[in-house]
Amino acid sequence: MLISIHIPKTGGTSFRTLLEEHFKDKLLLDYTDRPMKNGNLVRNISALGGIFKTKRTEKYDCIHGHFLPIKYRSLKDKSLAIWLRDPVERALSRYYHWKRHFSQNDFQFKKYIKDPNISLEKFCGIKHYQNLYSKYLWGMKLTDFQFIGITENYENSINIFKRMYNIENSTNLTTVNVNPEKHSVKYDIDDKLRNLIIKQNLDDYKIYEQALIVNKYLENKYIIGNSCPK
Repeated sequence: MLISIHIPKTGGTSFRTLLEEHFKDKLLLDYTDRPMKNGNLVRNISALGGIFKTKRTEKYDCIHGHFLPIKYRSLKDKSLAIWLRDPVERALSRYYHWKRHFSQNDFQFKKYIKDPNISLEKFCGIKHYQNLYSKYLWGMKLTDFQFIGITENYENSINIFKRMYNIENSTNLTTVNVNPEKHSVKYDIDDKLRNLIIKQNLDDYKIYEQALIVNKYLENKYIIGNSCPK
């Protein structure tokens, strides 16, 4: 059983395309929890409660969506997968996505955002949305995951995943749900704001730096190590 965690704005929507093509009706999309709609206590208790409701997953080979991975911790013979992104870039992407879809997503944010014209700096300053990786990984460790994809290393990460799980997929994956106004690799913000967001997400940067090491190890093992000389 593959358990794939989709943290918002890390490339999980694009990755879902590959999973849908490969697993077909053996894929369970679990987007009902919406972990960030609640505070830490309610979110964590809800995830623990989900542990006792996993019998319905027996007919599936893969589960993908927005949920805390601890929810499926009791499942046997599972493999955990997750994508991570530079925390600053993820935070900025989340802000601009929210700005584009405010009317549709108002119900998810009204507890924490009162001003629809909130600035980027104030949005990133809301503690509820800081250190998102730490919140999703509550009760778990990054070492619990077999596959760790890096958004900035997307193509290689996809190839790592395919080789790890013996997936043959001809789909030309393109990133979806992206900011149409973003024309560079990184968002263009001044160093002062970037450094501020880094300080606000130090826990996530520790996780991200560890993820980069693991992703590089997987690349060496499954891509470079398996490359055949011509």
